[in-house]
Order: sequence, then C-alpha cells, then structure tokens
Amino acid sequence: MFWEKNGLSKEEKDQFLESFRQERKLGGVLLGVTGANFAEGVDLPGDLLNGVVVVGLPLAKPDLKTKESIKYYDERFGKGWDYGYVYPAMNKCLQSAGRCIRSETDKGAIIFLDERFAWPNYFCCFPAEGLRVSKGYEVLLQEFFR
Repeated sequence: MFWEKNGLSKEEKDQFLESFRQERKLGGVLLGVTGANFAEGVDLPGDLLNGVVVVGLPLAKPDLKTKESIKYYDERFGKGWDYGYVYPAMNKCLQSAGRCIRSETDKGAIIFLDERFAWPNYFCCFPAEGLRVSKGYEVLLQEFFR
C-alpha cells in the first residue's frame, strides 16, 4: 500500500510513483487525498491504475472565504450554493476519478463511495455515460473486469 504523505519533495513524489509503478503486477494500492498531489495532474496510463474509489465529498470548510464565494455567486447568478460549494467539491471528485481513465484505450472502474453522490444536487454533476448506481458493486466489478 502506498499512501500520500504531506510535504513530499519533487524527488520524493517521483520516487513514490516509481515504487508504485513497480508494484503493478503484485496489486499495489495508492491512497491519495482528493485535491492533493496524486489526485490531480498525475498520469498513470495503461494498466498502472485500473480503479479509483472516491470516498466522501471534499466539501469546503464553512469558513469566511467559502461563505463569501457562496454570497458572490448567489448575488451574481442566483446559484451561490451550487457554484461556491457543490461544484468545486464535485470538480475535485471528477479530477480524482480522471486519474484512472487518461486515454480512449484506458479501462478502469470508478467508484464514488458516499450516499450523498446519489443526491440530486451532486448526482446531476456526473456524466450520464456508463454511470450505474448500485449497492451491489461486487457483482458489477466482477462483470466489468471479466
């Protein structure tokens, strides 16, 4: 298991990813944080990554910046909650999921593990193509990888 740690240097990140690449035949697991180094901007093409599980919603802290963003978007577009709170969180989730599928030849399963993803205000953010909602994920995964 490889888990992302805070404060890694560029060289440490490169070594971390190289160690992960070497484990692909044995079934290495990469644990990263949504919005951090290995959830965005990293390419793991081909068979390096065949699944992503996004656990929970990375909702912003209800601090002054978030509240002001919500207020601004509400005054400007009448959709403050969506633009200032929901969409940024969902964008981070979709960025994380994107580590799995980087080209038209990549194949992988993406699981969003939180019942809130099925709520209408979050669910509407997903692309409809290939989307399946189920509590029976084991069967779906077995079928997918068969």
